[in-house]
Amino acid sequence: MRYQISLFNVISNIKRIPKFIFYTLYLLTFPKTSIQGVVTVTSISPHYYTRTLTLIGEPQASTIMASINKLSVRGIRAFSPEDEEQIITFCFPLTIIVGANGCGKTTIIEALKFAVTGSLPPGNKSGQAFVHDPKHMRSTTVKGQVKLRFTNRAGKTMVVVRSMELTQKKSTMTFKTLDGILRTTDDQGNKQSLSHKCTELDRQIPQLLGVSKSVLDNVVFCHQEDSSWPLMEGAVLKKRFDDIFDSTRYVKALEEIKDQKKIYNNKVKELKAELNLLKGHKHAAQGFRNELDDCKQQLSLIMDEMKEYEEQLNNERETMKQLQEEVRKGDDLQASIDDIGIKIDNETVRIETQKNGLQNDFTASKTRQELENVLKGFGKSMESDARDLKVANQRM
Repeated sequence: MRYQISLFNVISNIKRIPKFIFYTLYLLTFPKTSIQGVVTVTSISPHYYTRTLTLIGEPQASTIMASINKLSVRGIRAFSPEDEEQIITFCFPLTIIVGANGCGKTTIIEALKFAVTGSLPPGNKSGQAFVHDPKHMRSTTVKGQVKLRFTNRAGKTMVVVRSMELTQKKSTMTFKTLDGILRTTDDQGNKQSLSHKCTELDRQIPQLLGVSKSVLDNVVFCHQEDSSWPLMEGAVLKKRFDDIFDSTRYVKALEEIKDQKKIYNNKVKELKAELNLLKGHKHAAQGFRNELDDCKQQLSLIMDEMKEYEEQLNNERETMKQLQEEVRKGDDLQASIDDIGIKIDNETVRIETQKNGLQNDFTASKTRQELENVLKGFGKSMESDARDLKVANQRM
C-alpha cells in the first residue's frame, strides 16, 4: 500500500532537508508502522518549497498515542506580553517549522520543552533571558505564560498552563515560576482545573504523555545548543544514555543485587557454621534420645513389676482383712468363752450349793407351792445354761 502525505508549504531559504529528519519524526509519530519511503523537495519558487513524504508499507493495528495539538505563548523572549497570545497549531502526523533567524523557531521548541518538562533553556541566567525583558516594557514586572493542549496516552485531551514572573530591581532581576494549572474534561463533559506545584507538573506531564523526562529533554525537545551532546566526554555521554534508556535504576538494581549477594553469602557462612553446630547438637540429641528410649523401656518394665506387686499387695491386704476378721471373731469367741466359763463357775457353785441344799429337808420350812416354784426356776436355769453351752460349742 502506498501513502503520500503533503506536509505544507513553507517559506524558507533552506535548499535541502535531510531524509533522516522525516524518518525520525515519522517514527516518533507512528512507531508501529512498517515504513519504506523517500522524501522529495519540489521547488515552486526561490522561496517556496513543497515537502512530500512518500511512504510504502502496511500500517499495523492503530494504537492510541500521545500527541501535542496546540501551543500558545505570551511574554516569552520576543513575544510581548502586551500583544495577543501567539497560537501555533501542530499538524498531524508531521509539522516542520521553518523561518528566518531570530523569528522564534527555537522559542517554540523551548516553550514546548518548558510546558512539558518544566526545564528552562540553557544559558539563560536561571530563566531571566527566557521571559520578555522588563526594560523593553518599561515596567518592573513581566509575566510570561505558556499553554499547551495535548492528548495523553489514554486519548484524553488536556491543557497545561505554566506561568512565570520576572521582576526588575535596581541592579538585578529576579525570576520565579508560579503554580501551574492542569485542565481536563471528565466523562460528563465538565471542565476541571487543578492547580499544581511546578515539581508536581514536571512529574505528571511526562507520565501523561508516556515518555520519560530524559527522552523529552535530550531527544524530542533537545535544544540546538545541546544538540552536540553525543560528542561529549565518555562519563557525561554515559550518564545521558543511562537517563534516556532509564538504565540507572537497573545499574542500581545490579548494585543492590551485588550488595544483597554479599549479605546473603555472609548469612550463608553464618548459617553453615550454625548448621555444623546444630549437627553436633543433633548427634548429641540422638544419643540422649536413645538413652531416653532405654530409660522409657526400663521404666515400662518397672511399671509392669509395680503393677504385679500392687496386685500381690492387694491380695495380701484382702488376706490380712480376712485374718483380722477371723482374729476379731476369735477374740469375740474367747470373750464369750470367758463369760461362759464364769457362768459355769457360778453355776457350779450354785449347783454345789443346791446339792448341799438337797441334803436338807425343805418340806418343814417351805410349802408345797414354794417348792414347786423353786423347782421350776431351777429347770429354767438348767435350760438356759444348756442353750449357752450349745452356742459356745458351736462357736468353738
